[in-house]
Amino acid sequence: MGFLLTFVLLMIWWSSNSIESDLKRLHAQVQQLQQDTEDLNKQLKTTESLLPYSQTSADAPSVQRVHMQEFYPNLLSEDSYITTILPQKLGVHFKPHGIRREAMLGHPDNLHPFNGFKDVSTFHSMCTPSVAQLHCGKFETLAPDLAIKIEEREREDLPGAHEYWIHLRKGVMWHPLEARHLPANLKLHAHFLHTHPVTAHDFKFFFDAVMNPYVSEAKAVSLRTYFNDIEEFKVIDDLTFVVRWKAYLQEDGSYQIKYSSLGLTGSLQPLPRFVFQHFADGEKILEQDQDPMTYRTNSVWAQNFAQHWAKNILVSCGSYLFDGMSDEGIFFRRNPNYYNPYAVLVERYHISFKESFDAIWQEFKAGHLDICHISPNQLTECEAFLKSAEYRTQISQKMAIHSLDYIDRCFYYLGWNLQKEFFRTPKVRQALTQAIDRKRIIEQNLNQMAISITGPFFPFSSAYDSSIINWPFNPDYARRLLDEEGWIDLDGDGIREKEFNGLRVPFRFRLYYYVKSLSTKVIIDYIATALRTIGIDCQPYGLDLTDLSRQFDDKIFDAIFMGWKLGSPPEDPRQIWHSCGAKEKGSSNAIGFANPIIDQLIDKLNYENDHIKRDTYYHQFHKIIHEQNPYTFLYTPKVRILYRERIKNIFIPRDHQDLIPQADIPEPNLQFIWFDTVDL
Repeated sequence: MGFLLTFVLLMIWWSSNSIESDLKRLHAQVQQLQQDTEDLNKQLKTTESLLPYSQTSADAPSVQRVHMQEFYPNLLSEDSYITTILPQKLGVHFKPHGIRREAMLGHPDNLHPFNGFKDVSTFHSMCTPSVAQLHCGKFETLAPDLAIKIEEREREDLPGAHEYWIHLRKGVMWHPLEARHLPANLKLHAHFLHTHPVTAHDFKFFFDAVMNPYVSEAKAVSLRTYFNDIEEFKVIDDLTFVVRWKAYLQEDGSYQIKYSSLGLTGSLQPLPRFVFQHFADGEKILEQDQDPMTYRTNSVWAQNFAQHWAKNILVSCGSYLFDGMSDEGIFFRRNPNYYNPYAVLVERYHISFKESFDAIWQEFKAGHLDICHISPNQLTECEAFLKSAEYRTQISQKMAIHSLDYIDRCFYYLGWNLQKEFFRTPKVRQALTQAIDRKRIIEQNLNQMAISITGPFFPFSSAYDSSIINWPFNPDYARRLLDEEGWIDLDGDGIREKEFNGLRVPFRFRLYYYVKSLSTKVIIDYIATALRTIGIDCQPYGLDLTDLSRQFDDKIFDAIFMGWKLGSPPEDPRQIWHSCGAKEKGSSNAIGFANPIIDQLIDKLNYENDHIKRDTYYHQFHKIIHEQNPYTFLYTPKVRILYRERIKNIFIPRDHQDLIPQADIPEPNLQFIWFDTVDL
């Protein structure tokens, strides 16, 4: 009887919990339906016509800007492409519509604000704007975004030195969290279910989190190297804050702050305090946080932040609102209340997760994706498909494919871990480079879809020294260099050895790469074969993106095949090459490179405003990296982007001076695209 009674009670408990879970899910679905209806009603009101607007006239007459001084010019300027050209192209009756469908390689482990995965950073930028944004198509030009004005004022404590006063846009709100995006068993406090204003305190919270030494996520570690020179970050009021950069006395007696300080100040983003300072039940992680240095120094908060309950959602205040993530993909919807109605010109944006480039291509080929970047090994199949009966049918259905080629702002390389005995001398690294026929890789493995490079800058940038001659393909000279460094085949097995502390060590190492890229695997197999011919046993070791990133962050690999996406000018090599990150886990200087002259050049570039002198420093930097050869620079890829005919407004700004005079960005702009027909 006791057993039976226990069983009945358990059944009642299970049934009540099941009903409660079902009710919670139903309640969440009803809430989402209400939210979708509200968004739709707002969108119908706001998109009857997209009227031209001013990026800087963001305040109602009643808003008092007591700290904004007309005496100081605005360092932000209106982007005429957004305020004038785009409205003219769209017309007054345009309404954003359709679902933009793309795919990406891999699946992020989480959506933590400081996740180092490149695509996660992109997702955050879609949902969380910055202080300022680049003018469409132009480097080193800033337009208003979350700030409407940046003033440069002379410091009261240090005559001749300056600081930035940032004046934020009023009325920008953090969107409420949605229960359906979180685990069903997570009970969310009402605190998170309504809007919260974006304030200067959120920007300070972001800066404090980046600078907290106990925050070890990769993006924070990387950003820390850029923001280390911020001397003070002071909140004046909810809409005003001051960023004071360290000022250094120059030889002429003047004070100088970082050349890139304005751009870096413009890149600051808010971090939602209403979420990341709290547990899910609404309680604060730190009850006592009145000290302005609390979140910059506290280890308890940093530990909770690393495993925060909201690390799998994107808290949104931008032009896109996070609409969920599953094993299949991540989803966004247009924010109908965003201040800039032209920032997003589609209703929704769905990005599928795929495990290979081939899977992405197959989805695009079948018509399930709107845009696709194809890899070099897919060119032949693509050309065959464009001649097929299947594609002719798609043309009749208004699904024709257009293409655009460009040189990508990135490079691929072999990174040699300089903490390993094999790779510690420049001669050995030069030998490795000269044993690899990079021209063969470009011609045979990449179908000519790449160009050869000699250093770490974009080949069409003034920072790149085009006079430097690439290391030639010369296996015989490579063997001679290895002989000179004491790597000799002592036992006749075909593999070179060298003695360290009386121990004979064979030149045998693992080369890590992304296992699900077919073109990469082919290249790696060739490299292993080429190195074997000079007596080196290179063992290819393929990993998925998560494990590859872990090897990189922890600096435990022997050698690695990877690529770097280059940032916007001015080129700042500190993140990858400065010695301050050589031994720090999670830093971009994963190979442990340290060179005092390189550090000096980076420091000079920090404070040099003269562009001719800057290029001189860049070229000296390029030459040293070339000679030290810590990377084997393989190539900069050419990219072919394919898109369906219903996609409009994909163009390369630099090639359209009629639309954007003085445009200098050579990659296609994919932000301001729209569909010419309603997506059914």
